[in-house]
Amino acid sequence: METITPELTDDELYRITRYRRPLKQIEVLKKLGVPAFLRPDNTVLVLRMHMMQPTIQQPERPRLKLL
Repeated sequence: METITPELTDDELYRITRYRRPLKQIEVLKKLGVPAFLRPDNTVLVLRMHMMQPTIQQPERPRLKLL
C-alpha cells in the first residue's frame, strides 16, 4: 500500500512542470497559481492541498462607465 505524503514528490513535480531544475519548477508552478517554496537543500516544496486547489487570482477587469 502506498503512503500519501502531504507534499508532492520529485517525480510528481517533474510530471507537472517537465523540469528537474528547482527554479524552473517554481516558475511553472507560480504561473499555474500553485504556491511553491525553495527549501534550504535546493528542493521544491509544494503541499498537495495547494495542487488540488490552486490560488490563482484572476485580474480584475476594467469597468466601463456609462455616460
